[in-house]
This record gives sequence, C-alpha cells and structure tokens, in this order.
Amino acid sequence: MEHKLPTLGFIGTGTLASALVTGFCARAPETPYPIVLSPRSRDNAARLKAAWPDRITVAESMQEVVDRSDWVILAVLPKAGEEVCTSLRFRPEQKVVNFMSDKALPQVREWIGPTAALVHMVPLTFNAFCDGPIVLSPPNAEAAEIFGHIGQVVQLEERYHAAVLAAVTGCVAPFFTLLDTLSQWSAAQGVPPDLAARYVSGFFGAVCQEAAHLDGAGLSRMAGTATPGGINFLVKDLLAQQGGFQMWADAMEPALERLTANIPRPEK
Repeated sequence: MEHKLPTLGFIGTGTLASALVTGFCARAPETPYPIVLSPRSRDNAARLKAAWPDRITVAESMQEVVDRSDWVILAVLPKAGEEVCTSLRFRPEQKVVNFMSDKALPQVREWIGPTAALVHMVPLTFNAFCDGPIVLSPPNAEAAEIFGHIGQVVQLEERYHAAVLAAVTGCVAPFFTLLDTLSQWSAAQGVPPDLAARYVSGFFGAVCQEAAHLDGAGLSRMAGTATPGGINFLVKDLLAQQGGFQMWADAMEPALERLTANIPRPEK
C-alpha cells in the first residue's frame, strides 16, 4: 500500500511561507507534499498556485486550511498570533508548527488547544533554494523528516536555545548591508557597478560555503589565520580596534531580550 504524504497547511502566505512553499515544490519533487495556502497575501498565494497547480490549493478561509491539513504551519506575524489562533478550531490528531519568533509553546498551546504535536521552527527564505539550517524545538522526527527536504534541521531540546539562534538571524539585513557597502565602495573606485556587485556577492558566497564545512574549532582557526602584514591582518586589526566585531555580539543582546520576553532561560 502506497504511503500517503501528509498535507501541509500554511496559515499566512508572506515572504517566509512563500519561500518554503517554493522550496518544497521546486527542490523536493520526490516528496510531493500536498500544500494548502490561506487566502492571506492573496497575490503570493495566486502566484504559487499558478507555478505549481498540481501541488497547491488556495483555501477560501484560514479555517479551511486547518480542516484540510495534517500539519498546520503558523506563519503569521507574532502580533496577530493570538487573534488568528483563537479564531480557529484545531483537531486533537493534528500537528502544528509555530513560526512566531517570540511566542512560547505553552502560550500557543493555550490558543490552539490540544494537538498531537506542537513544535517551534526557525527557517529562513534561503530554504527556497539551498539547504540552509532550520532550527526545530523540541526535537520531532516527523517534522525533521518533512523539513529536511528543504534544509538542514538543527534539533534543540530547549526553546531558549532556539531563541538564541533566532537572534543570529537578525544578521541577515546587516550582512546584505555589508555586501552592498563593499559593492558600492568598489564601484566608487571605478569598477563597473554590476561587476562589483557580482564579485562581492560571489566572493562572500564562496567564503560562506567554506565556512559551512567547519566546526567551532575550524571557525576559530580560520578567524586567526591572517599573515602578519597582509591585507587580511590589516583589515581585521583596524576593525577590531574600532570594536567592529564585538559590535555584532552586542547587537545580539537586545534581539535575544525581545525574543525571550515570554521564554524562561533554562537553569544551568
């Protein structure tokens, strides 16, 4: 008897949900999970339905998404979470994934009632096209198997630790700003702007690919690898003197504080 794939229902069809749906449909054809989208962000839902009409259904309401799904993915903005969740009726046998960054699972549980599973997840838009990390807490074998088709699932027991890693995701816009700054600097020196952008993006993309193969010791080793008197040594030294590296760690503190307002820190 052929194993029936579970239906994935997305409550919310914003940028992140759209990227994940794209990942499932474009990158994992061998596991064609049926997908039901909510009518929120109608343009995104219509675009995705047009691209993969055999895989995607756009529901008439959010309740229809819940009714037709085995796994329900809560991909709404945190400020709308309580209003949306309490307006819906979930089934005890359903499984639910929470994307709301600052919501503790007991809080979500109060809103949705009893379900077979409730987990927190931190994916990113890069999962549309590459196997970037996806944080999952607490560990759940079925959720890890499903989302493992579009990313490298990192399973954590502690919800607080998932929030720590979620704080790091706040570096996406600063990272792109760094690339844009260096691209514009290169162009100001006379390099054609498009060429400068392609080089800077390609350069950092390659560096990130190298970093993805390293463990903690490897990162530390590479961070300390700079020939005295060379340009890496020069640039690193100038940035360190101005607090350019510690500044990134300092910026994580308020981000973590916001993400853990409702999440207790585990005892050591």
